[in-house]
Amino acid sequence: MNVFQQLYKSIYSPKDIAKFRFQGIGKTIRFIFLLALISILPVAVQFVSFTTGALDTLRDSVVTELPSFSIEDGTLSTGQSKPLKIEKENMAIILDDTGQMKEGTLDKNQNTIAFLQEEFVVINQGNVQSSSYSLFGDTVLTKDGLLNIVDTLIDLRWILIPVALFILYLFTSAMTFLKITIFALIGMMLANILKRNVQYRQSFRITAYSATVSTLFFTLMELLQTTIPAAPLLDWFVITLILYLVVKEIPKRKIRP
Repeated sequence: MNVFQQLYKSIYSPKDIAKFRFQGIGKTIRFIFLLALISILPVAVQFVSFTTGALDTLRDSVVTELPSFSIEDGTLSTGQSKPLKIEKENMAIILDDTGQMKEGTLDKNQNTIAFLQEEFVVINQGNVQSSSYSLFGDTVLTKDGLLNIVDTLIDLRWILIPVALFILYLFTSAMTFLKITIFALIGMMLANILKRNVQYRQSFRITAYSATVSTLFFTLMELLQTTIPAAPLLDWFVITLILYLVVKEIPKRKIRP
């Protein structure tokens, strides 16, 4: 049975998951990497879409709509008396050196690139990333300098995007392994309570497959851009419930007379 058949069986069959406890660890590791890959699909789609569109939109706005400005000693200077907000079809671009707008006051439901008084902020699908202008060191950044940076990013985007996604995949894989390692301990506790003969390495294997339903569900919700209240708690509950059903399918320990 290949990993895709196992993925399908793991959706509905605790009995089959219980049988997977005897398979080689290499196959389980490949399955965990598959789960990590599935889980980052929504982020990857949103990241590629936002990055490619945002760079082109930002370049057009810098050329045609943004006034002259400079960033020096970690501070933005525009000469404007009030914040400037440019509304585009899929995002907003903000330029504000007055200090009136802060990261916390920005609309997190709108894709945004904001150049604030002492930092720039990028919002994509509710995810907020901010960096201080001290990142530029002693370099004075002007409108023309920003345009050069954007042009460079546009030229290199099909190199930078895969690299960024690969790093994300490695990080997600590591977090998935850590998560399964922790839940494998819960699997051992359930095995003791239910008096099932389960070793830790077997608990690790069945835990990996018990995470399938939760992974697929939250991936689908992210693709649909649907917010789930208390998502981490629901995730833990679903994995623990399925793990419990799997452990129940394992024969009880034989009691020696």
